Amino acid sequence: MRNSIFIILIVGAFCLQSCKKDSSVNLDEVKPTNRSVKLLSWSEYFDPQVIEQFTKDTGFDVDYITYEDPDEVEARLASEPGKFDVVIADDLSINRLSELRLIQSIDDKLLQNSSNISDEYVGKKFDPTNDYSLPYMWGTTLIAYRSDKIEQPEKTWKSLWNKKYKDRVMLIDDRVEGLGISMLSNGLPINSSIPEHIESASAQIVDGVEKIGLRVGSDADVRAGLLSGDVWIASCYSGDAAMIALENENIQFFIPDEGAPLWMDNFSIASDSTNVSGAHQFVDYMLRKDSAAKNANFTWYGTTNSGALSLIDKELLEDETINPPESVRSLCQFYFAPDGDRDVLLNKAWGKVVDAIRSKPKSKYDTEVASGSGQ
Repeated sequence: MRNSIFIILIVGAFCLQSCKKDSSVNLDEVKPTNRSVKLLSWSEYFDPQVIEQFTKDTGFDVDYITYEDPDEVEARLASEPGKFDVVIADDLSINRLSELRLIQSIDDKLLQNSSNISDEYVGKKFDPTNDYSLPYMWGTTLIAYRSDKIEQPEKTWKSLWNKKYKDRVMLIDDRVEGLGISMLSNGLPINSSIPEHIESASAQIVDGVEKIGLRVGSDADVRAGLLSGDVWIASCYSGDAAMIALENENIQFFIPDEGAPLWMDNFSIASDSTNVSGAHQFVDYMLRKDSAAKNANFTWYGTTNSGALSLIDKELLEDETINPPESVRSLCQFYFAPDGDRDVLLNKAWGKVVDAIRSKPKSKYDTEVASGSGQ
């Protein structure tokens, strides 16, 4: 395996070899000294029963470490070397993580189940040959709302700027996502590099912050706010919306008529993994048809594993918000990793949003999500 770093234990009484690179060694024949796989992922992104069965079948414990913001992945991989083996990273992160050498190439020869992945999800622009990533889950970003607080909103992204929902609106705190949704609400492509498009998207969000008390928060903040009733309407990841709707029947969700952002999360292996063999075994286990189906049924996200489809719950497969028909899917767009010029524009535009939020006087609503004291 290219760029693999692992520890080889030499059976004998006299010497212990130090860590070294050796792409000629078959990892399946290496007995790792580390009997755990350290996973960096979104919370509640794997069925606990699948994790338990992986441990029973392989002998590897799983140390499940979570993050709440995609930007955390790069920061943690860079600042905590050797702490992670398998990384779940979104499509926008893969290219940068590989360029920074924070993730290593995956050895497909060590995977028996990669053929289960649908061709639809491989060969994407962020990793054309899938050297550094293998698809896991996909979904949309959509609108979730409280049906007991508001009448069914118009099926448009502009509903997030409706003054009737003053102080009760939240956007996921992500510059690409937030600005993309704002552009989408005005019929613009979410990957536009035209400065005027990005500036107008920023201005619209700033206007929402100043005039209707629009807030931004993590996906966890969005879930908590909707569940407590503090937030009445928000942008929300599709699987999150489905899961909290099971907890509270008043939570409804829809894909707006303009379409929705598409995203895909992927398996990668940290460049300084201390258990490369275990990392490959974990990825391969999760690519099994039964594992992929159980994880999809648990998370209520779309699986990229075509082999698992026959095992997916019928209710999930037939939910057109989670698995939209082609007429809706054709309106949805994957984000592209921003090039240098667009990245600068996005940073500048989102900086204005952050400044507007910081300069706005805090209200009681700014603390209700954290306290769970919605009205």
